[in-house]
Amino acid sequence: MAAALAALGAGNTALAGPAFLGNWARGDGKTHIRVEPCGAEFCGVNTWVKPGHTGEKVGDTLVADLKPVGAERWSGSAFDRRRDRHYTMRVQVAGGRMTTDGCILGGMMCQSMHWTRLGRAN
Repeated sequence: MAAALAALGAGNTALAGPAFLGNWARGDGKTHIRVEPCGAEFCGVNTWVKPGHTGEKVGDTLVADLKPVGAERWSGSAFDRRRDRHYTMRVQVAGGRMTTDGCILGGMMCQSMHWTRLGRAN
């Protein structure tokens, strides 16, 4: 799902939740996601996929277990249910932008994604 969300919980977000919760558009314009609590973890769910884009599906879910590591920064692990793949993960939020970094194979293969916050409607 959209590389790795990529996707928790410190500072000014105590009542509203972590800054990464909400709706996001991937920087390449190919997917939209909604990041929300799911049990003790967080889920990033594809809510829209650009027609004709292969490899992603609406409903694809990435489950993340992330802990705060600084101001608007989180680190931990994530699991892509459809691909049965585990990632190490970092998330950083600055204003209406989010960057996710996901790695597999002990950090030998990593990918960054940039996201822009969407309004309430997706």
